[in-house]
Amino acid sequence: MHTYTLLLLLCILFVFAGCGPSEDKIIFPENLKTYQVSDSLTFNPDWFSAEKKLVVVSKQLYVFSMPFMDIIEEYDKEMPVIIVITREDKGEIIQRLTEYEFPYPFIHDPDGLFIEENQLWKRFGYQEKNTIATFFMEGGFISELGSAEIGMRQLFRKKLDEFLK
Repeated sequence: MHTYTLLLLLCILFVFAGCGPSEDKIIFPENLKTYQVSDSLTFNPDWFSAEKKLVVVSKQLYVFSMPFMDIIEEYDKEMPVIIVITREDKGEIIQRLTEYEFPYPFIHDPDGLFIEENQLWKRFGYQEKNTIATFFMEGGFISELGSAEIGMRQLFRKKLDEFLK
């Protein structure tokens, strides 16, 4: 009976250990490389540990032709924006971002490890054909605000107001 009680207690502890904020934790795979688009802004590894940050994960490049960084700069020029791009050709990424006048550094993830390890599409209820996920983070976790809506300027401003207060 004593062994049974101990096993039951261990099972209960195991179940409860799986609950809580850990499922919202975001993991940045260590083996991914960062690249600069211009000499004006370099990637800072401290961005990963910043208390408040915006993460933009994209399979395509068209989203970077839309202005959204100007809005962030109005609010907090120091808030890190971590950009993860899953396209294979890093040369094409740099060329297109330069054409879009988007000078910010990015993490190159040609195998989609960031999306896979964090199960982003599943977390946000997206279909696999979705090409972008944008979200706010507080510390190592997805903020309760969730999606950042960078493509809708007024909504993005509203969410930034809420996130940075």
